[in-house]
Amino acid sequence: MLIRFSFKNFKSFKNENCLDMEATSLKEHEYNVAKLDSSEYLKVSAIYGANASGKTNVLQAFDYMKKRILVSDDSKKNSPIDEENIYSFMINNDPIALEVEILAKNNKIYKYGFELVKDNIISEWLYEKRVNKFYSIFERENNNIKMMKDNKLSKLANIDERTLFLNIYSKIDKDNEDFNNVYDWFVNSTYLDLGNPNFERFINNRVSLKILSDENYKKELLKFIKTFDSGIEGIKTTPDSIEAVKSNNGIIDIEVIHKGENGELKALPFYLESNGTRKMFHLFDFFMDALKNGMVLFVDELDAKLHPLLTRYIINLFHNSETNKGNGQLIYSTHDTVNLNKETFRRDEIWFAEKDKDGISEIYALSDYILEDDKNAGKKVRNDATYNKDYLTGRYGAIPVLEEFDIDYEK
Repeated sequence: MLIRFSFKNFKSFKNENCLDMEATSLKEHEYNVAKLDSSEYLKVSAIYGANASGKTNVLQAFDYMKKRILVSDDSKKNSPIDEENIYSFMINNDPIALEVEILAKNNKIYKYGFELVKDNIISEWLYEKRVNKFYSIFERENNNIKMMKDNKLSKLANIDERTLFLNIYSKIDKDNEDFNNVYDWFVNSTYLDLGNPNFERFINNRVSLKILSDENYKKELLKFIKTFDSGIEGIKTTPDSIEAVKSNNGIIDIEVIHKGENGELKALPFYLESNGTRKMFHLFDFFMDALKNGMVLFVDELDAKLHPLLTRYIINLFHNSETNKGNGQLIYSTHDTVNLNKETFRRDEIWFAEKDKDGISEIYALSDYILEDDKNAGKKVRNDATYNKDYLTGRYGAIPVLEEFDIDYEK
């Protein structure tokens, strides 16, 4: 699980900001948190804010961190993030700093991060938490690595200024539990940019081969789709086996079986389904991985092309301990104010992104926000407040400042 994600000097975020997934002491919606040992963690965080406020940059900061860890220097050119655009505040020569605190699958808590300036790694670190204190596993300054446990294999790592030690060492010593658990955590974390038309086309052309090889998966997928489209009775694939797909250039045609008049069943091509149905069909894989295997899922513009009730349905899948037995986490950006209410969220699950007059973004949780209006100045937001109404009236900030626009009709 993600406990905290801290980032600094990335795109519009000049100062250090922290997305904190450790639950506060709030007593509302206690089923919204995962209780593990003596700690409690949030399963959902929703980030609100005006257009260009920095919501997407929060998610892209994590995506950039993941890609730097998982890909080699030669393949970084395939990253969808323009290297030039991540250094919005590099004029001050400060490094980009990225750090996560995570609960890995071995139930150990780690803190891993790095700093870089103009694509060169200047520091990197990995710590393990033991008895409420972090102990160093390795620390790096430029190309100098110091491992707390002397290991001859570390001397075999060919480190240059553009390569992360975690990437190299996890491949050299595959038996190292700490390195590989942190590395695997990043492998299993996912970022989806649903606001990007190119990525949306990729998702819409992606069909999991599980639909051909796993009958239980196909039944779960159908059950999932029927929860929001009751007229669907079945899914038909052509070809109907992986072996046949291999001889068909990997092409899979999908038809959806609908119940029509007089109970007559009719197969319709998948492309005739609504945008929302197609989107949910293709997102099913990612949701199931997160829910069953305890993965972290970052989604930009989750609510795009989805009815608010369908968005709430997804949120409830993660909140519900029966459907989210793996304690998966959903972190997403949104403009959906219908679900911005006390019935859906705890106050520490609601985040806002705001950009100041200098173009510098910051994020803050509703649970930490201090009101400034005359009547409640200096107080925090109550749990019986009307979150969406108060947000849209500007009480919490993070809304667009609109000015009048006059059209000149004179020729």
